[in-house]
Amino acid sequence: MDRDGKHIDLLISLLVRFPQIGTVHYEPEERALRLVFLIQDAQDNFEEFVQTFQAHLSLFHGLRQEKVGFVSLKKTETGRLTSIEVLRELGRLSLEELNLIVALISDFYGDNLVQDGPEVNEDDEFEHNAIIESFFNSVPSRSLERLTGFRDNGRVLVFSVPLIGVGKP
Repeated sequence: MDRDGKHIDLLISLLVRFPQIGTVHYEPEERALRLVFLIQDAQDNFEEFVQTFQAHLSLFHGLRQEKVGFVSLKKTETGRLTSIEVLRELGRLSLEELNLIVALISDFYGDNLVQDGPEVNEDDEFEHNAIIESFFNSVPSRSLERLTGFRDNGRVLVFSVPLIGVGKP
């Protein structure tokens, strides 16, 4: 398990704070987060979304006078459900960029975006924003496990898979 639990706290706060995120994965090899959004009955306009997403992200980082860094978008269709995955390196991610990513997907897909859970009240939003921001500012040590967080019947669950070879001298 993660020595200090900060990675687990991050996944929990992301899922509670952003009901639009269906699943979140921490990928230790890439030191990245993979955010999965679920879209019901999505139109075939993913390329348009990618262009919009990239333009907004470039503008956001241009205004902050910084490089965008590694970002990857992937679409997977399963029947009437489409998943949009955003893979983003942690070293350059900020709460403001996370808000932008969620807003872009919410605005583009509208009511087709599956949301699990209620909107967060102001006090909880502040608390979870503080946890997320603290994690992004502290640059915690690399985790020795791959983490996956998701919702199940109103609860947030986080599973851990140790990396191969962990614990060997």
